[in-house]
Amino acid sequence: MTGTELAMRSAETVTATSLDLMRVVAPKLSWMMRIEEHLHWETLSQLRVTLRAGVVLRFKVRDLLVLKEGQVFESLSPATDDVPVRVGQAQLGWSEFEVLEQRMALRLTRLG
Repeated sequence: MTGTELAMRSAETVTATSLDLMRVVAPKLSWMMRIEEHLHWETLSQLRVTLRAGVVLRFKVRDLLVLKEGQVFESLSPATDDVPVRVGQAQLGWSEFEVLEQRMALRLTRLG
């Protein structure tokens, strides 16, 4: 038997064994297509999450020691760049800041 034949037979054995294990470990269950189909959706839909929008500012420790009210920090991003929006560690999308009735607001510009 050549090395190629041995490799092919080994691959066949591993593949067959892997498939058998998959059948045992992963029984066929119907998968929900939408989160709203989840068994506990009523409860899940009421959970509060915190969105975070980040703007990168760079300054030195000595600048922190002399902070004053009204001081303005320049960001590293151009005003035209969108700002990343995160929920926990996952990035939800991109956004831009706006003012809405005297309050800061965030407009989601794209998902992902």
